[in-house]
Amino acid sequence: MNARPRRARVREWLEVDGLEVELRRKAMTSLRLHVDPYGRVWLSLPHRSPRSQAVAMVRRHRAWVDGRVAAAQAAPEPPRLWGDLLPDAVGGPALERLYRRELERATSELLARWAPRVGRGPSRLTLRWMTTRWGSCSSRNGRISLNLALAALPAAFLEQVLVHELVHLLEPNHGPRFQARMEALLPDWRSRRAALRRLKPVRRPLAPAAPAPALPVQGTIFDQ
Repeated sequence: MNARPRRARVREWLEVDGLEVELRRKAMTSLRLHVDPYGRVWLSLPHRSPRSQAVAMVRRHRAWVDGRVAAAQAAPEPPRLWGDLLPDAVGGPALERLYRRELERATSELLARWAPRVGRGPSRLTLRWMTTRWGSCSSRNGRISLNLALAALPAAFLEQVLVHELVHLLEPNHGPRFQARMEALLPDWRSRRAALRRLKPVRRPLAPAAPAPALPVQGTIFDQ
């Protein structure tokens, strides 16, 4: 008997007072808020729960979330550019300027190569710090945002994220048509994506990190 094909999970995101939270809808009866060892925040909730219920839970437990995210980010990563270590003297605003300059150059070159092949380019491309995502796309207005932290990683990851978001301009979800386009354009996209998911985005290097509270990093809290 053939196994039923697995339904592609549509990733749903919520921004609550500047905090990015991934929503994972499941067959369950209550909400569960999680912080993983990398400081990424996600919330499990029933399929029919309104987004307002998720917002309320995140706000109710914001101090708990912030404590664990701070603990996850307490150990700073050494500065890197395209995967290579940089001198320790490079940091703060100078590092951000370097990342932005390098990403502007690299994305310009990649867009010139990939937009014609995909058949669509962004109406606007924004480079900004993102706490949990490497990139995002609005198929409605054609805008793409990329995480400045991509400049710290080998360039192959930037290419994978940019092509991924370009394809989203044509295919809003991760269904079979999206996957078929990615296979045709970038055959190793799955392995690149899997490797990227194991990496932790560097934080915005503007100010010294505040001392982290003595809390366990990973945690789950249940809705009461």
